[in-house]
Amino acid sequence: MAKSKRVRLQLEVTFASLEAKSNFERRLEAARVLLTPPGHKLDTYGLLNRLLECIEKSTEPGRRSEAPARLSGSFLASEGVFTGDKNTTDQSLFVVERATFSDLCQGLMEPCACRNSPFWSIESFVQKGHVGRVLFRCQHCRRSTRVWSSSRILSGYYIANQKMVHAFTCAGILPRQYIRFSQFAEMGAVHERYIHNMYIARLYCDVVNNAAEESMSRAVEDIKGLPSYEINGEWVITDARHDSTANAYHSTVPCLSGSTHRIVGICTVSQQEHRVAQTRELECTKLVLPAVLARGLVVSEVAHDYQPAVTKFVTDELKCLNSYDTWHGTKNVAKMMGKIAKGKVSCKDVTWFPQLADKMKCTKVHLYWCMRNCDGTAEDLQVRILNISNHYQGNHLSCHQDSPCRSPLYECKKVKLTNPMAIDVYSKTLKKTLIYRYAKYYCRCRDTFWVESFNHQLLSYLPKRIHFGTRTFVMRMYLAVMDWVNKEGGGVIFCTFCDLMFFLQNENTQRSYTSERFCPVLRRPDRHIASKVLVAKKFNFVRNVWQKYVAQCRYSLQPLLGAEPESESLETIEIPDPFEEDGDVVSEDDEMLCEDDEMLGEDDEMLGEDDEMLGEDDEMLG
Repeated sequence: MAKSKRVRLQLEVTFASLEAKSNFERRLEAARVLLTPPGHKLDTYGLLNRLLECIEKSTEPGRRSEAPARLSGSFLASEGVFTGDKNTTDQSLFVVERATFSDLCQGLMEPCACRNSPFWSIESFVQKGHVGRVLFRCQHCRRSTRVWSSSRILSGYYIANQKMVHAFTCAGILPRQYIRFSQFAEMGAVHERYIHNMYIARLYCDVVNNAAEESMSRAVEDIKGLPSYEINGEWVITDARHDSTANAYHSTVPCLSGSTHRIVGICTVSQQEHRVAQTRELECTKLVLPAVLARGLVVSEVAHDYQPAVTKFVTDELKCLNSYDTWHGTKNVAKMMGKIAKGKVSCKDVTWFPQLADKMKCTKVHLYWCMRNCDGTAEDLQVRILNISNHYQGNHLSCHQDSPCRSPLYECKKVKLTNPMAIDVYSKTLKKTLIYRYAKYYCRCRDTFWVESFNHQLLSYLPKRIHFGTRTFVMRMYLAVMDWVNKEGGGVIFCTFCDLMFFLQNENTQRSYTSERFCPVLRRPDRHIASKVLVAKKFNFVRNVWQKYVAQCRYSLQPLLGAEPESESLETIEIPDPFEEDGDVVSEDDEMLCEDDEMLGEDDEMLGEDDEMLGEDDEMLG
């Protein structure tokens, strides 16, 4: 088969001047670049075909509703769809502010000083943390250049980098986890020294601390507006939390309002201030309660777990009522009952009695009922506790008048007590419980559920497997305080220890709810408890802290670095570089931050450079 003869078509274009010719060639090459598919070469014939196809598609009536041609519809190659090109698979990312993006769009439309059509090409790209910095050059004269950064500068540092540090800090993420995440996503990252400079030198820690103090002061003012406050004052809840399971370096005691469950005070004591972790709760309590009183809150009662030293401080020095937590008072009841309800066969009816075998759990429930219905008096509580033995003997004369056992048709499901030795041992065991011995501290039936819940939330910001420096520890603790404000709310709680439902009515709850749903109890499938469907959290404290930080950077601090000029080229501009470690700016920060060896020690602790402090990498990423 003979080859087909190729036909040549020669076009001649005449220009008025060399400048017009060069301008046309530039535009033609630009069109060739835009229309060339990835991985292919486009000759002059292919370029003309692509141009004609674009014109035909744009003018065809039947295709007006479909996707427009690339030249008129999208600035992205392949209409923004990833085509699997290996050269574009692993591209780095950077963060862009909306304001700087608008500036970029306007700047690309402005013509060069040579007064030709605006056509700027990317000369170089540099990434500083999460910020991209681009040098544009005029394609016509090749002399004029313009610089664009994806972020503005706040007091010498890029806003985007500072906001990323603020974001991962408020989210409770560790600096090492943030750096690994950013490296894996190839979106750039600021190093640990930059983070530490922002925390300490740029006073980010102080901004967080001040915002938390304002939050606790507002909580006190809200409590003062309650009707019951003018009559009875306010009762508060305290409990200690240690930063590790053994030889804790930091110990924290939060103070929550019993009426609103808002945090009104919090205090941390380190090992340098008090060496023994086991007795550190008293030292923290001596600091946090006077601080709450200094805010103008009248504290009438303090509830905490069983700590005799704290009790002495509350009753003798503060002259307040003292209450113990109900759960800590009953947690050993089952163990005490086990000694008299089960044992060896040879000791049957001597040290243990079969009639008490089914009363281990119900005794604990009965103690909870006694604390809730003793009318707030210690004598009535002791009488009701001793009446438990009479109840299981079938004598219900002293039982509560509204109790079902007062009905003539009542039949007790437990084994009736008839053995005199079992009755005597059972009564002695009830008298040995903490609730009976310290009835005056349990008669008001206070619990520390809410402060235990807050201590559990602290794990999100202060995990116990990580050792933090004192400044970072306090800052993260205050972030948890502000996060707690919009977290707590009313509802129904099912106590797994006593199988009772507590209805929590909180008139000052911060989060509203849309509806209620009834969820089955896993341990009791026949029971359903009401649960409120709360609205999503807004995390208003994050924006509040950022606004305060920006305000203090603008008005309270002198700029650490000079602002970036706008009209100079990239080669002559001294742009602040967070990654420079040998520059003048970093050395000035070092003189300010590292005045003594103690500050350097806190630097190592905060940045987590010690493997013993941080643990394994897999554990952190998990």
